[in-house]
Amino acid sequence: MFCDLTKIPIAAVALIAFFLFGCASPDGTYSPACDAYAGDTISLHDGQFVWDKFTDSISLDDEGNVIDQFPGYPVQGRYRIEGQMLIMQPDSGEALAKMHIQRHQGRHYLLTASQFAAWETTGKRNRCALAIGGNSDD
Repeated sequence: MFCDLTKIPIAAVALIAFFLFGCASPDGTYSPACDAYAGDTISLHDGQFVWDKFTDSISLDDEGNVIDQFPGYPVQGRYRIEGQMLIMQPDSGEALAKMHIQRHQGRHYLLTASQFAAWETTGKRNRCALAIGGNSDD
């Protein structure tokens, strides 16, 4: 009782290959794909996310104390993928955050709604879109 692989339709093999290789996990740490002095970093791992913000500028209050420019960050919670949408549900119960997941030249990118709309219109990726591994100079 051996399986005769020559009788498996090519479409079935292609479908299996798509699921095994075409749906690579989006897990990783996303940061701007350009040199940025401020922005977001989103880490995805095993259904959990951590979304942090960064800047190299420092703001001080009247007494000279550093002001937290991003109160409430980092935000963490659970995420799920629906089609090409990343849907993040913060543990705090805040509103869901959604981003588009796109692959380009073998890399995963997270795009805001406006970045995704521009990509669909122009076919060009926003050069500072969040990407696994951040700046790639491409």
